[in-house]
This record gives sequence, C-alpha cells and structure tokens, in this order.
Amino acid sequence: MIAASLLIFITVFVDLIGFGIVLPLLPSYAAAFHAGDAAIGLLVASFSFMQFLLAHWWGRLSDRVGRRPVLLVGLLGSSLSYLLFGLATSFWVLLLSRVLAGGMGANVNVAQAYLADVTPPERRARAMGLIGAAFGLGFVVGPALGGIASRFGNGAPGFLAAALSGLNLLLALRWLPETRAHVAQTVERVRVHWSRFLMAFAAVACSTGAFTVLYVVFPLQVERALGLDRHHSAFFFVLMGVVSAVIQGGLVGRLVPRVGERALLVTGPLLLALGLGLLPVAFEAGPHRGLAMLYVALLVLSAGWGFISPSAAAFVSRVAPADEQGRALGLLQSTGAVARIVGPVMAGTVAAHAGADAAFVVASGAALLAGLSALFYPVWGGWISLSGAA
Repeated sequence: MIAASLLIFITVFVDLIGFGIVLPLLPSYAAAFHAGDAAIGLLVASFSFMQFLLAHWWGRLSDRVGRRPVLLVGLLGSSLSYLLFGLATSFWVLLLSRVLAGGMGANVNVAQAYLADVTPPERRARAMGLIGAAFGLGFVVGPALGGIASRFGNGAPGFLAAALSGLNLLLALRWLPETRAHVAQTVERVRVHWSRFLMAFAAVACSTGAFTVLYVVFPLQVERALGLDRHHSAFFFVLMGVVSAVIQGGLVGRLVPRVGERALLVTGPLLLALGLGLLPVAFEAGPHRGLAMLYVALLVLSAGWGFISPSAAAFVSRVAPADEQGRALGLLQSTGAVARIVGPVMAGTVAAHAGADAAFVVASGAALLAGLSALFYPVWGGWISLSGAA
C-alpha cells in the first residue's frame, strides 16, 4: 500500500511539474503571437473546459478497464501536448496544445481513485492529501524550472515539460501496478443517491471559484497598492503552494480520523473567507504595514485552501461505491473545473466595475457560502434527498 501511494504521488508530482512549467508562460507566449486579452482568456480557460468535459468520462473508463491504462494514456497525451507547446508557431497551435493538455490532464481523479483502491476508508483523507501535496509542490518546482528554461528560447520550457512527462510515462510503464483487476466481478453494486455528494461538490465549487480571484486580481493589486514587482507576486504564490502542500500532505490526514471530513469542509472555507477578506485591508494599509498583514492573510487563506480538496475527495471516495470511485471523483473534478472557468470571469468583471477590493470581498463571500453549505448540509442535503425520492 505504501509503495503504491508513493508511486502515484511521484507520477502526479512529475506530471504537475510540467503543468507548472507551462502555465505561467501562457499569457506572454500568446501575446508574442499577437493574441488579444479575449484570446488569452480563451487559452487559459480551454484547459479547465476540457477537464469539465472529460474528467468524469476518464473516471468511468477507469472503473471499467482499470486505472493503469487510463493514467498511461494521460501521461502520453500530456507529453504530446507539451511538445506541441514547444513547437508552436501560431496562437492556434498553442491553443491546440492546451486543449490536448486539458483533455489528457483530466484524469487526476483517476489517480485519486487509484489511491482509494489501495487505501481503507479511514485513511483516505491522508491519501488524497498526497495528491494535494503533489499539486502544491508541482506549482513550486514547475514555475522555477520554466523560468530557467525560458532563457534558452521560447520552445525550451515546452520541450523540458515534454521530456519530464515522457520520463514519467516510462517510469509508470515499468513500476506502476494495476489496482482494479477483479473489482467488477467481486464488488456488489450499491446505488447511492447523488445528493450524498452535494456537500463536497458545493464546498469545492464555491471555494475554487473564490480562490481564482488570486490569479486574476491579486498580482496587479500587489503592484499597484504595495509597489512590488512580478517577482514578489511569484514569491507569494510559492509561499501559498508550500503552506497548502504541508497542510494537505501532513495535517489533513491526522485531523480527518479525529474530526471527520465535514469539520474540515467547514473550517477550510471559513479560513479561506477570512484570508480573502483581509486582503483589502492589507492593500489599504500601505507598503510597510500592509506587507505584514498580507503575509498573515496569505497564510490563513492557504491553510484554509489546503483543507478543502483532500477532505472533499476523501468524503466522495468514502460515500461512493467501490465500482464508481473514478466516476464520482471525476464529477468532483469537473465541478472544480467549472469553478475555474466561471470564477476568473466573475472576478475580472467585479474588479472592472467595482474595483479590486470588491472582487476580494465577493470572493470571501463565496468561500463563506462554501463553509456554511457544509455546516448546514444535514438540513439542505436531507431536504434535497427527500425531494428527489418523491
């Protein structure tokens, strides 16, 4: 079990390093092909849109044919998408690379289902935290490697990401075992009403949508209000990634057996709401005092963000039947993908019409709604279940 968990962690981590290499470079690369703001927005959103379309499909396929072949196909597709990125000579080739990356990268839920197959229910939060830690660490290592590789030409980061994904594929071919050989014959199918998953879906949707304000509004506000450059903004994201990785990789697995997933799905969004709500205060306080408050806000919201994803995945995995782990976790990932599409649009619209502070306040309200939805879930979840039964 430990060996399988470590292998899937390495597989996801290396894959996300490639993702982290490419993502920060998208706006500048698209601008080099004379793409406007709307086209850049389409480029960034295309990845999440493809995840929304295909995550549950990949999950259902892995329930039928096994986790290993689906993961291998995803790694192959990721490698090809990064190769296209490196070879891109027009905006449309760049867009095609992101569409392919999103479609093939929509199987993170399959990695979660893989861990669910080899982990007992009481330890799944810790296992799901490994995936979250891989995300956080991938976004720390990836951008750093991308910045170094970009010095050797526009195509170099893509080629580096493709090489890492190719190596990852070879390692998975050699070492990653299958976990689903006889499930279809040995597990009795148990129907579970869809409303049982709503607490996790609502928490992920609202929290993810709230968190996206940091990608849209936060970097510019750091420059405008505090007089800091892009290097400092990148450092802040590294800080958030490290804190989130520590929380997901260590603390969540210890807390869930004691307090349960629901408690963390209440606490995490409330901390996220508090941290986002502190951002306008920090920016209004000026360069010196505001910087100290900014660190506090980022630490609080990063801790809250770290609680949400592994707790939601553990909850869905525990409730879902054994033969529908991939599909259920795929629906959870699709929910997050929708939020990553809608959230930036809403954040940008609010900021354009009411200012950056208003965008942070609205995002804080969305995170608060996520926490309250988990807090009152037995009431509204039970009502929906009864309504559906009727």
